[in-house]
Amino acid sequence: MTYICPNCKRKLSGPNQYHSCFITDKETHLQKMSPTISELFEALLSYLITFEKLEIIYLKTCVQCKTGATFLSIYTKRNHLILEFQLQREEDQFPIYLCKRISKNRVLHRIAVGGLSEFDQQLKNWLKEAYQTIRK
Repeated sequence: MTYICPNCKRKLSGPNQYHSCFITDKETHLQKMSPTISELFEALLSYLITFEKLEIIYLKTCVQCKTGATFLSIYTKRNHLILEFQLQREEDQFPIYLCKRISKNRVLHRIAVGGLSEFDQQLKNWLKEAYQTIRK
């Protein structure tokens, strides 16, 4: 059952789910980034909007990409992006620097991306798989 926060109107899985009510916008995140990372961020968003039923929420600390539930969190930094996504399996290879089982069927992965050249087909495959994992 979906719960809607009375303050920020975000859809949550329940009334006790932790979240921040501070909603911001794309420009706020872009201001933090160098031009190279802004270009990477725009390329990433252009790829993600090709997914069906995608919702992008700009929060104070990150950008969440949802399809029902969050499948990708993007932490915007000056010189890189940190991407967090869930897969049904462990994928513990470079450039993934964190691989942590969070439930029987979900493994959290974290990767730092520092330029457009790092936004390769492997990363796109992982993001698509994360999207499909949550869509099930």
